[in-house]
Amino acid sequence: MEYRNLGRTGLKVSELCMGTMQFGWTADEATSYEILSAAFEGGINFFDTADVYSRWAQGNPGGVSETIIGDWLKK
Repeated sequence: MEYRNLGRTGLKVSELCMGTMQFGWTADEATSYEILSAAFEGGINFFDTADVYSRWAQGNPGGVSETIIGDWLKK
């Protein structure tokens, strides 16, 4: 995996960014964890998320992808 500097922060992020829009909507929590783990093991450390993801799905409050990523990071 190739990495780039994130501005002047001193942080290096993967050139590939993984989108998480499907988490909590078409990908349940367990599947999302598997995807996140595989991506991280492959060197990806740059994840795209937004609190509006999945908000359009009926009964979904939005922000679920952020919650799933946060819970995955705690493990």
